Amino acid sequence: MQSIAVQIALLQQKSVLELQELWKKYFNEPTTIQSKEFFVSRIAYRIQELAYGGLPREQQQLIAQMYVPPEMRKNLPPVGTRIIREYHQVEHSVTILNDGFEYNGMKFPTLSAIAKKITGRKISGRYFFGIDN
Repeated sequence: MQSIAVQIALLQQKSVLELQELWKKYFNEPTTIQSKEFFVSRIAYRIQELAYGGLPREQQQLIAQMYVPPEMRKNLPPVGTRIIREYHQVEHSVTILNDGFEYNGMKFPTLSAIAKKITGRKISGRYFFGIDN
Protein backbone atom coordinates (compact mmCIF):
# COMPACT_ATOMS: atom_id res chain seq x y z
CA MET A 1 0.00 0.00 0.00
CA GLN A 2 1.29 3.43 -0.95
CA SER A 3 1.76 6.14 1.64
CA ILE A 4 -0.88 8.83 1.93
CA ALA A 5 1.54 11.45 0.56
CA VAL A 6 2.32 9.34 -2.52
CA GLN A 7 -1.38 8.65 -3.19
CA ILE A 8 -2.11 12.37 -3.07
CA ALA A 9 0.88 13.31 -5.22
CA LEU A 10 -0.19 10.81 -7.88
CA LEU A 11 -3.62 12.44 -8.19
CA GLN A 12 -2.10 15.27 -10.26
CA GLN A 13 -0.94 12.76 -12.89
CA LYS A 14 -4.38 11.24 -13.41
CA SER A 15 -6.81 12.17 -16.16
CA VAL A 16 -10.26 13.58 -15.43
CA LEU A 17 -11.78 10.20 -16.32
CA GLU A 18 -9.49 8.42 -13.86
CA LEU A 19 -10.34 10.99 -11.21
CA GLN A 20 -14.06 10.49 -11.84
CA GLU A 21 -13.57 6.77 -11.18
CA LEU A 22 -11.70 7.53 -7.95
CA TRP A 23 -14.55 9.87 -7.00
CA LYS A 24 -16.98 6.95 -7.31
CA LYS A 25 -14.69 4.83 -5.15
CA TYR A 26 -14.26 7.40 -2.39
CA PHE A 27 -17.70 9.03 -2.40
CA ASN A 28 -19.94 6.17 -3.63
CA GLU A 29 -21.61 8.30 -6.28
CA PRO A 30 -20.95 9.16 -9.91
CA THR A 31 -20.27 12.70 -11.07
CA THR A 32 -20.17 14.60 -14.34
CA ILE A 33 -17.87 17.36 -13.09
CA GLN A 34 -14.94 17.96 -15.45
CA SER A 35 -12.63 20.05 -13.23
CA LYS A 36 -9.37 18.30 -12.41
CA GLU A 37 -8.69 20.87 -9.68
CA PHE A 38 -12.03 20.01 -8.06
CA PHE A 39 -11.27 16.29 -7.98
CA VAL A 40 -7.67 16.55 -6.79
CA SER A 41 -8.48 18.75 -3.80
CA ARG A 42 -11.52 16.79 -2.66
CA ILE A 43 -10.12 13.31 -3.24
CA ALA A 44 -6.89 14.31 -1.47
CA TYR A 45 -8.93 15.50 1.50
CA ARG A 46 -11.00 12.29 1.46
CA ILE A 47 -7.88 10.09 1.41
CA GLN A 48 -6.57 11.93 4.47
CA GLU A 49 -9.96 11.88 6.15
CA LEU A 50 -10.19 8.10 5.80
CA ALA A 51 -6.62 7.60 6.99
CA TYR A 52 -6.59 10.03 9.91
CA GLY A 53 -10.28 10.64 10.66
CA GLY A 54 -12.40 13.64 9.78
CA LEU A 55 -13.52 16.62 11.74
CA PRO A 56 -16.49 16.24 14.07
CA ARG A 57 -19.79 17.54 12.64
CA GLU A 58 -19.85 20.50 15.09
CA GLN A 59 -16.42 21.68 13.91
CA GLN A 60 -17.43 21.30 10.25
CA GLN A 61 -20.47 23.48 10.87
CA LEU A 62 -18.43 26.07 12.75
CA ILE A 63 -15.94 26.29 9.89
CA ALA A 64 -18.73 26.61 7.32
CA GLN A 65 -20.32 29.42 9.33
CA MET A 66 -17.01 31.26 9.64
CA TYR A 67 -16.96 31.79 5.89
CA VAL A 68 -20.46 33.31 5.68
CA PRO A 69 -20.12 36.77 7.23
CA PRO A 70 -23.39 38.11 8.69
CA GLU A 71 -23.33 41.06 6.28
CA MET A 72 -23.33 38.60 3.37
CA ARG A 73 -26.58 37.05 4.68
CA LYS A 74 -28.47 40.37 4.68
CA ASN A 75 -31.06 41.02 2.02
CA LEU A 76 -30.94 37.50 0.62
CA PRO A 77 -34.07 35.61 -0.37
CA PRO A 78 -35.20 32.99 2.19
CA VAL A 79 -33.31 29.74 2.76
CA GLY A 80 -34.32 27.18 0.15
CA THR A 81 -34.81 29.75 -2.61
CA ARG A 82 -33.29 28.84 -5.98
CA ILE A 83 -31.53 31.58 -7.93
CA ILE A 84 -31.27 30.87 -11.64
CA ARG A 85 -28.86 32.69 -13.97
CA GLU A 86 -28.15 31.99 -17.62
CA TYR A 87 -24.52 32.54 -18.62
CA HIS A 88 -23.09 31.64 -22.03
CA GLN A 89 -26.30 29.81 -22.91
CA VAL A 90 -26.04 27.56 -19.85
CA GLU A 91 -28.53 27.79 -17.00
CA HIS A 92 -26.93 27.88 -13.56
CA SER A 93 -29.03 27.19 -10.45
CA VAL A 94 -27.98 28.10 -6.90
CA THR A 95 -29.91 27.16 -3.77
CA ILE A 96 -29.66 29.37 -0.71
CA LEU A 97 -28.74 27.34 2.38
CA ASN A 98 -28.78 28.33 6.02
CA ASP A 99 -24.98 28.40 6.08
CA GLY A 100 -23.96 29.08 2.48
CA PHE A 101 -24.99 28.23 -1.04
CA GLU A 102 -25.30 25.02 -3.08
CA TYR A 103 -24.29 24.96 -6.71
CA ASN A 104 -23.75 21.93 -8.92
CA GLY A 105 -23.78 19.57 -5.95
CA MET A 106 -21.14 21.54 -4.05
CA LYS A 107 -21.41 23.92 -1.12
CA PHE A 108 -19.95 27.42 -1.41
CA PRO A 109 -19.51 30.06 1.30
CA THR A 110 -20.50 33.02 -0.92
CA LEU A 111 -22.30 33.85 -4.13
CA SER A 112 -19.10 35.50 -5.34
CA ALA A 113 -17.27 32.16 -5.09
CA ILE A 114 -19.94 30.61 -7.32
CA ALA A 115 -19.85 33.51 -9.77
CA LYS A 116 -16.06 33.11 -10.02
CA LYS A 117 -16.46 29.36 -10.58
CA ILE A 118 -18.91 30.03 -13.42
CA THR A 119 -17.15 32.95 -15.10
CA GLY A 120 -13.53 32.17 -14.29
CA ARG A 121 -13.00 35.71 -12.99
CA LYS A 122 -13.52 37.58 -9.76
CA ILE A 123 -16.97 39.18 -9.78
CA SER A 124 -19.58 40.23 -7.24
CA GLY A 125 -21.96 37.34 -6.70
CA ARG A 126 -24.82 39.71 -5.89
CA TYR A 127 -24.21 41.56 -9.16
CA PHE A 128 -23.81 38.36 -11.20
CA PHE A 129 -27.03 36.84 -9.84
CA GLY A 130 -28.95 40.13 -9.89
CA ILE A 131 -29.56 40.43 -6.15
CA ASP A 132 -29.96 44.02 -5.00
CA ASN A 133 -27.99 45.09 -1.94
